[in-house]
Amino acid sequence: MMHLYRLLMVAILLALGSQPAFAKWDEERDVTTNGKDELVYYFKTNDLGQKLVLDKYLKRLIFIQPDRLYKRTIRLIKVDEQSIEVMSDPFARFPEQTAITFENKDEVLKKLFLAKKIEVFVRYNRDESMNTFQIR
Repeated sequence: MMHLYRLLMVAILLALGSQPAFAKWDEERDVTTNGKDELVYYFKTNDLGQKLVLDKYLKRLIFIQPDRLYKRTIRLIKVDEQSIEVMSDPFARFPEQTAITFENKDEVLKKLFLAKKIEVFVRYNRDESMNTFQIR
């Protein structure tokens, strides 16, 4: 009985020890369309009201800018000053949202979880902007 108790305590401590990597991101929960599974998404909102969602299920970022419904292109992000080339794909039904995908998904996902600062370079036709998200 005591051995089982010790194993349980070790499991709890390990689980608590792994939480700080995710604690920097805010958490949002959603239920799948079939209502059986609960999904957890991590996000940050900056001072301009833009939102960056870390989708660990499809291994991508989602950039949301509610007041700009123009078509946008994202080709570069910086994670703690390290440049990463990315691809972007706007959502047809949600024009304020753009999916950001990358080549080395697992490697980039790990960097994003541990990041302190993420910069997203967005192009709207000829206009460009840099959007910063502080992850602390």
